[in-house]
Amino acid sequence: MRDKGINRRKAACRYVTELRLRYRHLRKLHGLTQAQLGELIGVDQATISNFESGRTVMSITQAYEIAMIFDVELA
Repeated sequence: MRDKGINRRKAACRYVTELRLRYRHLRKLHGLTQAQLGELIGVDQATISNFESGRTVMSITQAYEIAMIFDVELA
């Protein structure tokens, strides 16, 4: 049972990494700065920078809002 928990955590970490890289790519593709994206979801530029660098993890609500902005699926 412990191994399944470790595997879930590894999978979750991979997903978070893929998500932050994907969102950074989409932000740049759409020509938005970190400050502009932050304004759209109600956070500051530093928060977006922290998301993109992996220093912090965005909430599910923030991830969903960004997915809606870029018209992509969250999963």
